[in-house]
Amino acid sequence: HEVVLAGEKEVVSPKNGAEVTLTRSSRRHRYIIHFLFLVFNFSPTHNESQVLHSLMSDTLETPESDSLSSLKQLSISPNLPKTFSFFLLPTELRSRILSLLLCPNSHLTVDISEENHRTSTARLNYFLVSKRFGYEAYHVFYSTHTFRIFPTNYSFIIRKRTVPLLARLPVHYLNVMTKLELRLGPAWSDAPKYWVITNHLGLQHCQNVRTLKIFIEVDPSGSTFKGYILNAKAYTDFCGDLLQQIMERLPLLETIEYDAYSNVERDGPLMTRLLEETTKGMKKISW
Repeated sequence: HEVVLAGEKEVVSPKNGAEVTLTRSSRRHRYIIHFLFLVFNFSPTHNESQVLHSLMSDTLETPESDSLSSLKQLSISPNLPKTFSFFLLPTELRSRILSLLLCPNSHLTVDISEENHRTSTARLNYFLVSKRFGYEAYHVFYSTHTFRIFPTNYSFIIRKRTVPLLARLPVHYLNVMTKLELRLGPAWSDAPKYWVITNHLGLQHCQNVRTLKIFIEVDPSGSTFKGYILNAKAYTDFCGDLLQQIMERLPLLETIEYDAYSNVERDGPLMTRLLEETTKGMKKISW
């Protein structure tokens, strides 16, 4: 059909001469429908064509009812192109499609794990489609997920030499990250030697991080461990100093989000120290 641009709206002129005005929201529906046709080589049946026309008509503004009925009677031609350029889609639709491909479980935290080759490798292969596709793909992937600063997998904690995830990634990946996580509690009796904030870790390159999530598995300075640990204050000071150093290297950090298991006391020594450091750093606190 012939499409004539008219300011902020489009006037669609079907073959029978009827005119229907489409708003910008209906234009988005049309892009999605065309994407299904062209990318997946989808040829709708008669019933499917009626459904697609109903989707289009949800946001149609028609001056007369006969115009809308004329549009619904139109048939969708099966003679569609065999190929389609992904980059002809608007940016917001490309980002939405990439998020569905790369971030089906965006609520989960990404950490180094022995299972990553089975769970993440297939999705990361999209980075290799082309240079431009990979550029947009890694922006969506690394800006959507939350990444753990230090590994908590036991098989990595017990190793004397473990390289954290951030230190394994190139700088341009670190630059687009928006959320990080610090998990406290694992190996509380003897914190790993690599749990230190250095230039090698790469936090100074995470210039767009806005949220830091802190999850506390256990507080050894709480009442639960009373009588079982000699220097309970040592781990509390270690965690407080660690948070202070992290905040110093994240200039755009806005919010620190706290969470913990039920056995962790909200007014316990560890939580109290962390909240004090958060207040000194003038960061917003959320739970």
